[in-house]
Amino acid sequence: MPSRMRAVVHHTFGPPDVLVPAQLPVPQPGPDEVLLRVLAVSVDYVQLHIRKGGSGRIGSAREPGYGLTAPPYVRGGTVCGEVAAVGSEAGDIALGSRHLVGGLRPGSYVEYGVVDAAALRADPEGSAGPTAVPEEFTAAESAAFNYAPVAYHTLRVAAGLTAGETVLIHAAAGGTGVLAVQLAKAFGARVIATAGGPAKVALVRELGADVVIDYRAEDFVPAVLAASDGRGVDVVWESVGGDVFTRSLECLAEGGRMVSFGSNSFTGVGTVDFYPFWTKNIRLIGWGGASNAAAHAPEIMDDLLRLAEAGALRPVVAAVLPLEQAADAHRMIEARETIGKVVLAPDVEAATAPRR
Repeated sequence: MPSRMRAVVHHTFGPPDVLVPAQLPVPQPGPDEVLLRVLAVSVDYVQLHIRKGGSGRIGSAREPGYGLTAPPYVRGGTVCGEVAAVGSEAGDIALGSRHLVGGLRPGSYVEYGVVDAAALRADPEGSAGPTAVPEEFTAAESAAFNYAPVAYHTLRVAAGLTAGETVLIHAAAGGTGVLAVQLAKAFGARVIATAGGPAKVALVRELGADVVIDYRAEDFVPAVLAASDGRGVDVVWESVGGDVFTRSLECLAEGGRMVSFGSNSFTGVGTVDFYPFWTKNIRLIGWGGASNAAAHAPEIMDDLLRLAEAGALRPVVAAVLPLEQAADAHRMIEARETIGKVVLAPDVEAATAPRR
């Protein structure tokens, strides 16, 4: 095991250029910890918010660092990692086993990190554990697949989407959006989706969406109403924020639900007009915090793995970049240049190699 490792850190908050390569000591696992070799790490919007100086209140710069206190800061995100060493009290965790893990220490933009062994232990009843990895996926695909529980829980559990209903999925060509489209179809719903530009529209249509609206070419509100014969949709799946959040209320049918779980436009959430809530009996559902842990429940992971094995669910990886190009990855996402998830890897060849 080397004593030093490659990493990407930042000493201040700001644009992507604050992310710089560095050398850090390889952490040593404690008695009830596991050392993971990072194979791939997904780049998500939360990490962009934090790098910018946002706090727990998305888009705010009042509490820089999201609770971090001393630089150098290492960005987080979910990694697909391989067990490299096991602490003396960590239990029966196999060396070389592959896991999806959040909360890696000192962060995720590293070659090695430690995590509590309890996070990796499988469910005692034989169900898939919360860190289960589809056997047929590459490490890069596995890192991107971790957003499937979010898509599943927001659609099925939080919003209660059922077969025969119509759902509006915003940012459908994004890393989580592509999974949401596939899951909504698997649930038996009719999918109306928005995406920006012909290439993204074409991909979302290939994934099974019934109607795809290019929001750069037309106003999505009248397009959604036209596609639903003026009725509106039963569920809006919304993580963009700003005007998209506000105007999506116009797209809801009587008794409809909107689940809101982010502000990827970096604009915060728009002003809420309560009139539609009274006149159409609609509901706004917030998602986050404890819901993220609930999304990795054994029954959900079992269902997701079953769908993946059946070929009904697969992440879309936009690009796999070397770890040192983290700033480029952040720039790509902020410019909305990508289709699917951007992934960083200490070893790009290993991250994209078939597992079997």
